[in-house]
Amino acid sequence: MIGETGKIGKPGKSPSRAALVAENADLRARLLEAEETLDAISRDEVDALVVQSVVGPKVYTLQGLDAETMRFRGEMLAQVSDAVIAVDGDERIIYLNAAAERLFGFTTSAALGRPLHQIFELRWARPEDEVVARAALLEQGEWRGESTHIRADGRALNIESSVTILRDDDGRATGRLAVIRDITERKRHETKVQVSEIRYRRLFETAHDGILIVDPATLKIIDANPFMTQMLGYSHDRLVGKELFEIGLLKDEIASQDMIAELKRSGQVRYENLPLESVGGRQQDVEVVANLYQENDRPVIQCNIRDITERKRSEAHVEMLMAEVNHRAKNLLAVVQAVAYQTAKQGDPATLLTRLSERINGLAVGQDLLVKNQWHGVDVADLVTAQLAHFKDLIGTRVLLAGPALRLTAEAAQAIGMALHELATNAAKYGALSNHDGRVNIAWRAGGGVKPTFEMSWLEDGGPSVTPPTRKGFGHSIIGRLVDAALQGVTEVKFDEAGMSWRLSAPIVNTVNAGALVTS
Repeated sequence: MIGETGKIGKPGKSPSRAALVAENADLRARLLEAEETLDAISRDEVDALVVQSVVGPKVYTLQGLDAETMRFRGEMLAQVSDAVIAVDGDERIIYLNAAAERLFGFTTSAALGRPLHQIFELRWARPEDEVVARAALLEQGEWRGESTHIRADGRALNIESSVTILRDDDGRATGRLAVIRDITERKRHETKVQVSEIRYRRLFETAHDGILIVDPATLKIIDANPFMTQMLGYSHDRLVGKELFEIGLLKDEIASQDMIAELKRSGQVRYENLPLESVGGRQQDVEVVANLYQENDRPVIQCNIRDITERKRSEAHVEMLMAEVNHRAKNLLAVVQAVAYQTAKQGDPATLLTRLSERINGLAVGQDLLVKNQWHGVDVADLVTAQLAHFKDLIGTRVLLAGPALRLTAEAAQAIGMALHELATNAAKYGALSNHDGRVNIAWRAGGGVKPTFEMSWLEDGGPSVTPPTRKGFGHSIIGRLVDAALQGVTEVKFDEAGMSWRLSAPIVNTVNAGALVTS
């Protein structure tokens, strides 16, 4: 039972007789109500007294003999930061403190006597949670746990509650007292931390770089991701507990201590190129970035380790290629210089520019093929076809090719390419390709024997009658001495009346790439 007192009417101007009679009746009714309340208090039938005041209703607990102590406890509850709500056996509110007013948006006067479900709706994360809570209250008389409270305005609160069964002097349950703490912000923060931890763990587990977590106090590994264990060939259990120098990452214990000292100074250390050896002895080059940071209020070192073995190999390959390009460029410029000099020295000044341009173009054709094949050589058939590009319509009819798939070295392709250009130019001007009937047979093969040779021939027939030249120009030097010198071979040039012929024989090691046969 809850007793409630009200204020007596305020004095004013003299009332009429009728008003006095009415007020007298009201006073008698109030006095009678007060006497009934006092009788109820004396019979211990009043649990609390609500007194209306200027600042609002105040609740005074009167149950039991020590009313002063109970009132003191009520004032204490009113001042605590957690919400406190008490309900009777019918789930009607008999007490709530100021924190509960703020939390659920109800004043004491509006909440007292109301069913609890009108103040908030209780929701459980799982149905079994409600079963556990009811069982604990029934068996133990108290329960502590988390749930969700939905306020009357629809706002959801994450709540941590401590609920106790209220009992009378005979031990009978008369209601419940709940101490309620709003943990909405804490849960939001915990969710963010949990999401962050999940994301970090996912990155840690799936990263394609090795990651080691090291205790700076002991310099020992305390965790490693799967990629790191694969790099080293250790199981996780075998790796944990080792120091960095024990896995070959740092030279020795002193180097580990130097790293720690640098980390304490700057917070980060970077090693561009360190050796790392796996359990099976495989050598790897790695890049290491170590960071010192706080984890749960204790310092840890995280080492991110990237295998740069392939990158270093690629860099070395690029350096080698650049050196090779530089070497070949110098050789090519030397050849161009010699061609220009000899063309100018022995040729007709009137046709110098034309002849020089044609020869450089012939040289460029071979260079294009080498670049296309990444300087791994040129197939003989491709070289012949490229140098005779002006006569592509005749290939297969008047220009016949015969030979296996052989790949020439870059040096051989350059020398033979220039020779083929000179032979084709000569055949077009004076030889078998200068009329409509002449033919050219171009053949090559790899000869066997103790000292295998590469052999190639250019044979003309059906052209105009041939007479030996009275003067040998630079073109003759290109198909003769230049090829001989480049390949350490022997060339033979004949000017038979039936047609001009050219033959080359050179050591196969100077002309054909290792693994000479090329699949067609």
